[in-house]
Amino acid sequence: MPLLAPSGKEFSLHKLVAMSTMLSPTHGHFKPLVQAGGGDSASDIPQHQLYLSHEIQEHLRNVFNTLREPEESLSKSRFAAWLKTVQHHSIPILDQDEYKFEQFLETVYYSRGFEAMMHPSAEDKDITRPLSNYYISSSHNTYLVGNQLSSKSSTEAYKNVLLRGCRCIEIDVHNGEPSDGKAGNKTPESRSPSKHEHKRHLSGSTLSSRGASLMEKAEEKFDSTKQRFMERTGLGKDHPFSEERGRAATRDGPATGQNIERPASVRSARLGEPLVLHGWTLTAPVGFRAVCKSIRETAFLTSKLPIIVSLEVHADLEQQEIMVNIMKEEWKGLLIDEAHPTCNPDERLPRLEELLNKILIKVKKASTPDKDMISPVNSSLSPSTTRNGGDSGQSGSEDERSSSKKKSKICESLSNLGIYTHSEHFVSFEAKSAKKPPHVFSIGENQILELHSHRKSEMFSHNRDFFMRAYPAGFRIDSSNLDPSVFWRKGVQMVALNWQKLDEGMMLNEGMFAGEHGWVLKPPGYRSDATEPIEYKSLDLKITVYAAQHIPIPSGQTERGFHPYIRCELHAEKQDERTGEAIEIGSGRAKEGEYKQKTPSLKGDHPDFGNEGVVMSFQVVKLVEQLSFVRFKIEDDRYGRDELAAWACIRLDRLQQGYRFIHLFDVKGQATAGLLMVKIDKKLTTHISRGIVLSQAA
Repeated sequence: MPLLAPSGKEFSLHKLVAMSTMLSPTHGHFKPLVQAGGGDSASDIPQHQLYLSHEIQEHLRNVFNTLREPEESLSKSRFAAWLKTVQHHSIPILDQDEYKFEQFLETVYYSRGFEAMMHPSAEDKDITRPLSNYYISSSHNTYLVGNQLSSKSSTEAYKNVLLRGCRCIEIDVHNGEPSDGKAGNKTPESRSPSKHEHKRHLSGSTLSSRGASLMEKAEEKFDSTKQRFMERTGLGKDHPFSEERGRAATRDGPATGQNIERPASVRSARLGEPLVLHGWTLTAPVGFRAVCKSIRETAFLTSKLPIIVSLEVHADLEQQEIMVNIMKEEWKGLLIDEAHPTCNPDERLPRLEELLNKILIKVKKASTPDKDMISPVNSSLSPSTTRNGGDSGQSGSEDERSSSKKKSKICESLSNLGIYTHSEHFVSFEAKSAKKPPHVFSIGENQILELHSHRKSEMFSHNRDFFMRAYPAGFRIDSSNLDPSVFWRKGVQMVALNWQKLDEGMMLNEGMFAGEHGWVLKPPGYRSDATEPIEYKSLDLKITVYAAQHIPIPSGQTERGFHPYIRCELHAEKQDERTGEAIEIGSGRAKEGEYKQKTPSLKGDHPDFGNEGVVMSFQVVKLVEQLSFVRFKIEDDRYGRDELAAWACIRLDRLQQGYRFIHLFDVKGQATAGLLMVKIDKKLTTHISRGIVLSQAA
């Protein structure tokens, strides 16, 4: 019998407890309602679909019996003491003098006393700070539904990420087909790039979707792009993009053996209007207007907090004017197209509360660079000084490109939309442009690690007051992700992730933004009020795993062959970050936490780890609680496959003590009926840094 949500008198917990041991609930009783991303949390799922297995009930009964003995029932005083000292949980009124097991369970459950993650309250959310004082859940190449090389663009991708809590999305815009129906582009940006341009940036121009007339050019561009990837990444013939695996572009079609033709998304786009796609790849495009419509439909369905649209513009001036008209038409009443009456962009950034239900445009300014800008040759981000070539092959935004590459001109009307978030090419933290409140530096992941080595104090100080956006390295053609926590700890507000792929990076993003709807206030010491010190803490964490239920079984596996174990990882600041040592280039990629332990493997999707459970302990000398994460992965130990079955990630400051339920997501990021029963003991000792933030700048 299902456990009902706290919605009225219809609930009868003693019936559940009496009957559920005779039931054999299946996964079919649960319909996923939530997907990872930070818009909602798994524990917000209506609990009427939740069962408590016999194993978990027995562990809870043991807790109850220990509390009540030698009495038959649990007294109010003992119950209150347990809530305070073990659960660290408050229930305003205990209205009975004595409690049976069913009543004990009901009382704790209905007050969310078993939830492992502390739920953020919308009423308590501080939205009074300047925009740069928040971390923002961000997406890279939002339009793509798969890999960065040959997947399609879709309006559904925007709906997906917005409903999941993303508040910074990216649109790559290129010239559409002329209204007269003739193929080809008219501007220099659309011509074949020089050899130098090929080396500089993967998103140099649109890979034409005009049809068979450009078939040979498409094939040549694909082959050239693929060859560069193979040379840069060392990919062999076994890689899924190699010709030997049947994915090469041929004269019969790109990677599929089918004829190249205009996709349905383009056929439905209006002639003469811009397209959205990933340039210099075989990604299929979608119409710019269709993307804008999709954004309007879903932008504020689940949150009123603002959205930042990061534009990467490859369209000519005429098409840019069309872009402006489309955005003003489709986003009427939402688009920030003029400064807030009380917020001059030359003086300050708006407070979050001033831009509710609004869309901001991040775009390059039409004006010329500052005269006092330092030459890129002397910049720590110059290609001549960046190890391993920096991120020269990355796709980020136009403002990241080398000054030696011809940049797209931006028309004045489009430029004027970048009121509070305009793109600036990074040259130096001392440049005049680096002091303007609305500027945004978009910098590749490896280049930020370079700055950590050479300019860590200046970078951290800059990011207290002004925006910085990190984007993934060019080798991530499979849409893998960097470790966002490394960059959050450097004060980077927007860490753009490939939401197309669920990996460690996206799991950490869920831990950061769960229930926050895309905007998280930075911890003390990271904000523009620099008088606040950083709160470092020493951690002593003990997690006892007792049992699990309804673990999703990996595809192709059976319950009999399923041997799950629980891996627990603590993602916290490492020594090289804290002390300011150089971080190895490439180490920004998401991977296992430095601190990790695991349980033995058991059989089946309802494992029970015994009366004493399995204890996993973590001790860390120094960390920032709001920027550290506990990640649980349930993996299949059958034949040593270590295949992921389910996972959860909780920010350390949200991890609650006592006997708790941890709700599980599956490998596609969908919330499931699965949960872990654990006991959490967390001890923290605060160490205030009086050196403001420079020691934390790593």
